[in-house]
Amino acid sequence: MLIADRSPHFRETLRRVLADYLQCVVVGEAGTLAEAVRLARSSHPAVALLDVDLVIGQPPTTLRRVADSFPDLQVLVMLNEDSVDYRRAVAERWGYACIVKDEAENELARVISAIRPVAA
Repeated sequence: MLIADRSPHFRETLRRVLADYLQCVVVGEAGTLAEAVRLARSSHPAVALLDVDLVIGQPPTTLRRVADSFPDLQVLVMLNEDSVDYRRAVAERWGYACIVKDEAENELARVISAIRPVAA
């Protein structure tokens, strides 16, 4: 699993939750979209947790090119706040699932268990 978020503290918290409670292996952490892409190319994670703030403001062509480069990568977009409209926009634009940062620990357990068979 790859964690991409601007906050080193949040990445460390997610790493601990994923390792301790969900027995997931984190293969890398990134603070920018460019760093996440580089790590994804070198470590080939099955799943990436991607902070929505890293993709907001990026041109759609850039995001589509990144997505097309990793067709087998499962991406979970982490939202700062939950809204049906935001989840719908992410799903329609990129086809990715969403989780809310404030509820990440609980949502990750649910989502990871659902995608584990796919990632295996």
